[in-house]
Amino acid sequence: MNMNMNMNLKVKVKVLKRSRVRMALLAPAAALVLIPLSTGTANAYTPGWGSDKPDVIGDCNAGRPDLCRYHEVSTWNSPGNWHAASNVFANCHGTDNATYARAAAYETNTSYSYGTKTTLEVSAGFADQISMGMKASAESNETWTVGDKRTVTETLTNTVRPGYKGQYWFQPLVHHSQGWLEVHYGSRNHGHYHWYYPGKGSTGLRIDTPVAWGDGSLKGEMKWETWKC
Repeated sequence: MNMNMNMNLKVKVKVLKRSRVRMALLAPAAALVLIPLSTGTANAYTPGWGSDKPDVIGDCNAGRPDLCRYHEVSTWNSPGNWHAASNVFANCHGTDNATYARAAAYETNTSYSYGTKTTLEVSAGFADQISMGMKASAESNETWTVGDKRTVTETLTNTVRPGYKGQYWFQPLVHHSQGWLEVHYGSRNHGHYHWYYPGKGSTGLRIDTPVAWGDGSLKGEMKWETWKC
């Protein structure tokens, strides 16, 4: 598909109000999976570690250790990937320009990974512990909230020429954090009380979180693209 961008709209995308649309609730990451693993078993979930080490990720998801503390080493913001934010508006057989005023929407959430490829599933309680280890923004007009799912929308108007299709796309601003996990057990686990994943002072854990303005609206860029039918 040969897509030609007609215009870019930089917008401040508003979070839908709780009273208007139920799907727009800023809810805890309830959909994230809680891994039911028992302490002291062979490693079954923590990537990069073998059976000679405990399953610290699964244990922290289940709330078993006395402490699961995230230590941030490096942090930065960058634009995320572009995502389709509306249906395709078609004017393939028309003879006049077609004007569309439609709500463009995008839903996003925090993601967790080991290295750059392996995705981690993190329970809501564990996400709260990770959040406490992340530094807040130094900018007064931006925030990030670990584990919150956001549905955002903005009503925009654009024109599709005869023989063309159009669609809205959204690119969120993403906050990246890299660091390591400190885990304390109440009794020896695989020979030790304390474990550091994937290593003390390392940057093996990565958390990617959407950035919002100080008033809670999502930061990013909305664009309109058209292409021939």
